[in-house]
Amino acid sequence: MSVLIESETEIRYEVEELAHWRRRMAIQVPVHAAKRVHEHTVHEFAKRARLKGFRRGKAPTQMIERQYGPEIDQEVLKQLVQEGFEQAIARSGLEPIVAPRFEGVERTEEGGLQFAAEFDIRPEIELGRATGFIIERSTREVSEADVDAVIERLRHERADWRSVDRPAEAADRVVFDSTPIGNDGTTLATERQEDQIAELGADGLIPEFETGLTGLEPGTEETIEVRFPDDHPNEIMRGTQRSYRIHVKEVRERLLPELDDDFARSLGEFNSLGEAHDKIRANLEAEMATQSLREVNEALIDEIIDANPIDLPESMVDQYLANMIGDQRQLLADGAEPERLAEVRDVLKPGAERALRRYYILNSIADREGLRATDADVDGAIADRVDPSNSSLAETRRRLERSGELDDLRFHLTMERVFAWLRERSDITPELPEPTSE
Repeated sequence: MSVLIESETEIRYEVEELAHWRRRMAIQVPVHAAKRVHEHTVHEFAKRARLKGFRRGKAPTQMIERQYGPEIDQEVLKQLVQEGFEQAIARSGLEPIVAPRFEGVERTEEGGLQFAAEFDIRPEIELGRATGFIIERSTREVSEADVDAVIERLRHERADWRSVDRPAEAADRVVFDSTPIGNDGTTLATERQEDQIAELGADGLIPEFETGLTGLEPGTEETIEVRFPDDHPNEIMRGTQRSYRIHVKEVRERLLPELDDDFARSLGEFNSLGEAHDKIRANLEAEMATQSLREVNEALIDEIIDANPIDLPESMVDQYLANMIGDQRQLLADGAEPERLAEVRDVLKPGAERALRRYYILNSIADREGLRATDADVDGAIADRVDPSNSSLAETRRRLERSGELDDLRFHLTMERVFAWLRERSDITPELPEPTSE
């Protein structure tokens, strides 16, 4: 849209401070600016209009205004309000965070326009205390049981399955067909499902199915009574009870690989079981150290939030919640209940408010203390990540910039510097060695 209100000085405005970060701006557009917008709009309509007896764009303006008067007036009001608001905002230096709510749009006696815009602005955070906190860091040693659990999980992930001719037991897989039974006792063949696979003892299997399948041999048939839980993914089935005719086609038992050097080599990185054991322990220790560091960082944020009450614009919280939940109108159209959405919002709201306060605290400290990552910091981080034989630093930087990842990297580096600054200025016990990355 072209700028038709040519000078910012044409706009008069007054700002009223409402609650917290809410502002109400009364705006006046003078008559000569309104006339210019009106003339331009009529001209644009004339270029597109088709009136009998005239070529396109050649009809007199008086006829255009008679023919399209209401449409022209509506477009003029829309442009005056939008451009008037933009010009007033540019002069005021305010930074709205959501679209404004316009009200009181009316013509003045002279032929200009006056209206009001109400909106929230970006909060200005002035932190008081951000240092000198005492944080007790949780510590935990990696045990042999932790290492064994990882190795056992890797064995299960690489297990083979063998068909067996015996009753199904815990940890077996059962291949079966199921056919629902109607209220009259007949099977509903159209709803038959074949070759279903259930792992006995695995999470997510309805208890009645697990109990009913346990002990069945290949080739047997059985009727199972099932009550679907109230939180079942299929809303239609929630809380209902149904009978199924089950035909077991196969029982499979898990064959775990031997715990030896061949198994270690199958993981792709190791030559021996001992080497794999040591690497797994080192990885677990690194994960625990990183997790402990994150807990310290978040504990510091909680202390800063408690020491610095921050009022957030309600519209900012609403917008954040909308991004978390998704398109509420679409969810309602898909059958979600308004009461359920309201409950979800209530549950998520405290987390949303903390996330926003966290964001503003960290960015405020970054700006105040000069901790923003520099181009040299970013280039150094890229150099640590890039393989010179595959790509140059400049090529990698351009690729990251095109994808938007460069800004993400810069932000990540800035946050690392901010958290390091915070940790240095508080008492963390026991002390934690700094990892290579957050």
